[in-house]
Amino acid sequence: MLLEILGVIALLFGLFFCAVGVLGVIRLPDTLTRLHASGKVATLGVFGLLLGAALLIPSTALRLLALGLFVLLTSPVATHAIAASVYRRREVLDELGQEPAPVEADAEAEEPFQVDVTAALSRSRIQDIIEAQERALRHHRPDIKRPSDSD
Repeated sequence: MLLEILGVIALLFGLFFCAVGVLGVIRLPDTLTRLHASGKVATLGVFGLLLGAALLIPSTALRLLALGLFVLLTSPVATHAIAASVYRRREVLDELGQEPAPVEADAEAEEPFQVDVTAALSRSRIQDIIEAQERALRHHRPDIKRPSDSD
């Protein structure tokens, strides 16, 4: 009797987070806040439903708890990867608003995947690299005519 009551409470807990998460995905304005709502569905909602089912059906408890642990470990990682991708773009689409809303960035934060090559290399070094690439291209693909080639 006690396991049934705890199972129903866990199911209601999971159902509550699923309902609030779905409502958040529908109502929230931008990608990051929607991602937060969907992350709660994937972790707390699903884990509550699986825990409730495991308490109500003890024969499947081990499999359901293993599945719940898997969801609990992988869902935040996927949510973080998506959020990091949106943040790197520095723009969050406000689908309920009129135009894209920029993400406020820290003054000290740098774009992690952009390197200012011209600041690191001198013009002569850049020209040397371009000429080396052109020589390699001429060697590997002599059939291609370039504007710099003379007839």
